[in-house]
Amino acid sequence: MATNIELDPVLREEAAFADRDYAPYADQLEINATMFERYAAPTDVSDWRQMSALLLGDLRGQELLDFGCGMGEESTYFAKLGANVTGIDISEIGVQNLERRAAHNGLDVRALQMRVDPTSFDDEAFDRIHGLGILHHVGIGAGLAEVHRLLRPGGIAVFLEPLGDSPVVEAVKEWLMKHVQSLGHFDEVTEHERNLTWKEIEAETTRFRTVSTYPFHLLYRLKRFFPPTALPAIRRMDASVLALAPALKKYAGGVVIRVQK
Repeated sequence: MATNIELDPVLREEAAFADRDYAPYADQLEINATMFERYAAPTDVSDWRQMSALLLGDLRGQELLDFGCGMGEESTYFAKLGANVTGIDISEIGVQNLERRAAHNGLDVRALQMRVDPTSFDDEAFDRIHGLGILHHVGIGAGLAEVHRLLRPGGIAVFLEPLGDSPVVEAVKEWLMKHVQSLGHFDEVTEHERNLTWKEIEAETTRFRTVSTYPFHLLYRLKRFFPPTALPAIRRMDASVLALAPALKKYAGGVVIRVQK
């Protein structure tokens, strides 16, 4: 249910950006069968979505919070897999889309327009928390402090986040965003986003009982330059290289973070 919430100027700008981004897709309510399969039957750990699904575990009967749910695609997958799902986001269009998507697919999902730092939920309200590209928006410290408060003892949270640990790589990305408009998606960020670093991940996860991190996306960061048919092989190549040379995680473009309270 979308509601009026108090947002500071930065969050109002972020919400407006998200609303503009989501609006063209507001009528696309069908569940993506191929993407759902990645969550329902994960087998390929070189795919960070499948890795996140494995790390979340069996969702049947679990109280799950989709932390910054966007348009609600993942929320509906989790509900279809048996979780009791609550999705929150500061985007009114995103929350409305989740409501419509859930109803269209016969799923019971609670959708709320709410900020994540902090939320208005009671302490220890959830067994699972999922976030896709949210911590680098709100700040990993504030985000994970709220996650720790919301998780029940033994509860698990899994986040998929962009990394920005290499100054050289980040400088190249910034140049591309400014000068190569033909690459499209490179410019789809706000000025308030800041990709995570390994140092801050290590510092801000110490409050949890267990922590696991999994780097992703070396060559896969250049996926716009490869034909779609080549992408699965590139993902597998990245996974092999990162397993053989862990130090290269500094140049990875993404990370899956699993924490347990």
